[in-house]
Amino acid sequence: MAKKADSRPANLDELIIKELDLAYNKAESYFIPGKENEIPQEISSNLSQDFIDALDGIAKLCEKASTGYLNVITGLAIKAVYGDAVDVRYHQVQIQNQTDKPAGFNFRGVSEHIIFHWMENHEFHGAKSGWQTRTFERPKPYFLNYEENIGAIKVPFLSTYDQIETHNQNAKLGLAFLLLRRIELRERTKITLAIPRLQDVLQITNLFKSHFFYSYKDSKGASRLPVIALHAIYKVLMQELVRYNGKILKDLESHSAADSQTGSIGDIEIANKDGSIFEAVEVKHMIPISKELVDIAKQKIRGCQADRYYILTTHNMHDPSDEVITEVENVKRLLGCQMIVNGVIPSIKYYLRLLTNPGAVLPNYVQELATDKAISFEHRDVWNKIATGSI
Repeated sequence: MAKKADSRPANLDELIIKELDLAYNKAESYFIPGKENEIPQEISSNLSQDFIDALDGIAKLCEKASTGYLNVITGLAIKAVYGDAVDVRYHQVQIQNQTDKPAGFNFRGVSEHIIFHWMENHEFHGAKSGWQTRTFERPKPYFLNYEENIGAIKVPFLSTYDQIETHNQNAKLGLAFLLLRRIELRERTKITLAIPRLQDVLQITNLFKSHFFYSYKDSKGASRLPVIALHAIYKVLMQELVRYNGKILKDLESHSAADSQTGSIGDIEIANKDGSIFEAVEVKHMIPISKELVDIAKQKIRGCQADRYYILTTHNMHDPSDEVITEVENVKRLLGCQMIVNGVIPSIKYYLRLLTNPGAVLPNYVQELATDKAISFEHRDVWNKIATGSI
């Protein structure tokens, strides 16, 4: 028998991926290392305790009962797209004549062709379909009296569907909460990061380049990588160069914190013993050097006694224009601060050549990758693959 054509709307893939991405971003904003298993305020304020308990029950079984888990993710994602227009308990076309809110397509195809691949791309591994087990495929709606034996996940599974359809619970927040729990699990099982034993400046520089410019599925946080690399280099540089005797390398501020909130003048700051800033580095990711960047920096360093200020970018257009050079000279003349404009990669190569032990920066980089809150599992996983030569 010929396979029935997929009746899903042509733009459904895009709509579902959009809702999954929004839920994931919200889940990431909830995630606080060291506070796993806590309930975010937005969740506790807007979802019923019964719904939260059901979602927590499903989250705890996400690996043992991965088919049921992916089924719920699929149902919540479809509900997030369609809202009250669709009753997601009716998961098959053949039973959707029993409801006045039919979806018009089978959910299994959505689960296999959209949800599964999205989950894999975010390192959430499990079943290839939420309908992988026949007991989920019965032509019956997922009511509380669904009699099929779907194992330990049955009660929270059916309760979740009941909560969103008969108790008006928010599917979008429910989806974000489930993904939060999955992020927490992923981070708890964090991989050990590789530390290559290298001394060659070009090899180390190429490692950094590969990590900075990798095509990440989720680009959020990638701009933090060159900041961490330069900070790791400064940790070694300050031990070897006389220029930094008696100076203090400040810890990196939160990636999401604005300079106006922290009082910082750069992403990386070296301070004098009295706390005043001696040197600072502003790092831009894929942004060309412009007069506007220099003007912004000038406002930051006005009134401070910084001896040197760097503006570094990963963009290939990092050589200063005549206009930028003129403005940089004005900064030196008016503020007494030497401003240096350059590319991140040439600067890294230069710094490494100043070091007696260039390879000493790699343990520092790995340590910061492991602990920085802006760095995701994907960034760490890609680093391991690059460092071990698997990509």
